[in-house]
Amino acid sequence: MSNTLDLPVDRFYFLRHGQTPSNAKGVFQGSLDVPLSDLGQEQARAASVIFAEEPIKAIAASPMTRVRQTLAPTAEHFGLDPAFHEGFKERNFDKLEGTPVPQAGTTNTTERARQFMAFWRSPPEGVEPLVDFYGRVKLASESLVKDENTLVVAHGGVLRAILDLMGKDEFLTQNVFANARPIRFERKGTGDDWRFFAYSKSKAGFVALD
Repeated sequence: MSNTLDLPVDRFYFLRHGQTPSNAKGVFQGSLDVPLSDLGQEQARAASVIFAEEPIKAIAASPMTRVRQTLAPTAEHFGLDPAFHEGFKERNFDKLEGTPVPQAGTTNTTERARQFMAFWRSPPEGVEPLVDFYGRVKLASESLVKDENTLVVAHGGVLRAILDLMGKDEFLTQNVFANARPIRFERKGTGDDWRFFAYSKSKAGFVALD
């Protein structure tokens, strides 16, 4: 498997699903098909308002319930029928699903992210192997992100995979994985490095993170 993303576009967007009850409790959800919380529904609507100002042309997504609920307001606004791919599902955490994320109690966000990435790369036996997970995210991305300004709606793990496949591992220990935070990826052309932008409420717009 190539460790890069081969995409025919120079700009696309990403949105992690809104908050779920599992997120609020700080527990692994992975392959568990849980719905959004009330706050998650509000976050989905807020994200749709932000994307309404962007030139979204297509939506590619995980088929899981929390993602379907998150993308619904944006899809309705643009009149788009999402394309779903099993490869965009969250990583399977096996027996850990439904149990507390050990790093969730760490108050320092940077340290929490660093600790989680150590777990991410070397998890207990039974967790979906990283090479398999990255392989299916790569396949899903290259299968569905074919139009400029496609919006990918999926999971925090999928965002980690995309960043890693882009060679942007410096962002894997930063606090950029908030629920329903709009993300934009851009480059000047094929072969150029991807740039990474995240929506800032205080700036009322997308800001460069690289």
